[in-house]
Parts: sequence; C-alpha cells; structure tokens
Amino acid sequence: MKHVKNFGKKFHKRVFALPVVAICLIINFFDIQLLQAQEKKSTSFSQEKLKSFKGFYQFQDNKDAFFQITAKENNLILKQLWDGKEFAFEQTSALEFYCKAQSFPLKFKDSAGTIVQVLAFNKDVWNKVKDYKPEIRKDIQLTPEQLKAFEGKYKMEGGDEDDVLQISSRGNNLILKQLWDGQEITFVPQSPLDFYCKEKLFPLKFSKDKNGTVTQVLAFNRDVWIKQKE
Repeated sequence: MKHVKNFGKKFHKRVFALPVVAICLIINFFDIQLLQAQEKKSTSFSQEKLKSFKGFYQFQDNKDAFFQITAKENNLILKQLWDGKEFAFEQTSALEFYCKAQSFPLKFKDSAGTIVQVLAFNKDVWNKVKDYKPEIRKDIQLTPEQLKAFEGKYKMEGGDEDDVLQISSRGNNLILKQLWDGQEITFVPQSPLDFYCKEKLFPLKFSKDKNGTVTQVLAFNRDVWIKQKE
C-alpha cells in the first residue's frame, strides 16, 4: 500500500506539472510573437525614416556630377550616375551613415525636417535636387590647327611652383598631363573653346585674348591655369 501511495503522489505531481509546462509554452509563444511584431514594426519604422534621404544629389563644385540615393532594407544605397557604381551605407546616427568597404562617410543636413544636402568624405558638398536632368553633350570636330593653338604648359593661378599642366593634341583630342605625377587625361571638344572628359566629369574652358591667342584655361569650373610663354 505504501508503494501505491507514493506512486500516486508522483503521478499527481506529473499531472500537475503538465498544465504548468503548457502555460509556459503559451507564454513563450506569445512573447515570440510580440518580439517579432516589435522587430517588424522597428524595421518598418527604419525604412520609413530612410525614405527622407532618397533622391538625386548634385555636386556643388561640378554641376555635371550626380548620384542617386535609395533605401534597401535598413541601408542606404548610393549610386554614382556617371559610372553606375553602388555603395551600401549603414546608419550611425540620425543624419550620419558610413560605408565600411570604402571608409566613406555621409553626413546629411536637414532644414525644417527636410533633407537638403549631404557632405561626402567630410569635404564634398552635394545638394539635393528635385529632378535629375543631365546635360546632353555633343562632340564636335576641330582641325589640327585649331587644336595646336591650345598646346603648351599651364601654371595654376596662386598655386605652387610644381602645379604645372602640359597640354598637347592627339587626333581630335587634347591630352592633359599633370607634370607633378605624370597622369594623363583625354578631352574631347564640345565647342571651339570647351572640352570635356566624360570618364572624370572634367570640363576645360579656354580663353583667348583679342588677338585670338589662348591665354588660360578654367578647370572644374573653379581652377584657373595661365598659359606660359615659350
């Protein structure tokens, strides 16, 4: 009888434990559901916040340069419209993002809750624009005599002694050589005085004096290079 009595107590404990386990499972199930709902809501909220950064941005120092920003999951995707390259950025603060692969920081600026600008690499200012309207450029043909008039050395106005360019002609192009590092850049004529490098979004605008002699060139719409007398 004693053995039966003890068995009855053990059985009673096991039966009593079953509802407890069931209750715990139910509680855990609802906890998981609640956590998943919170995570989904958080993700949705993040994506909603990222929408304010989406759009087209134009480089302040070069009106031909644009990039587009879109949102994917919890990241921003920056696409350079001149070459199609894309970079993914993670958010580090309310207005700051970082691309680990390229050590590339973005710092956005807002005005009255609207994103108006972004600072790239802590130095390049890009303004947000409503529409992306790239300038349509058409190459033209110049004579060898016309191209030869641009040849020579150019020194940067207000620059160092080593800031010198060598410009020569080749075919229907001008070849700009940076004498401080030997890098060469090819330019195609867009007008009798305007040339452009499509790969680097690099414009050159030459000036002539009243006698028709080339005197200087404006690079990147900001840097003046004076042609040196031979």
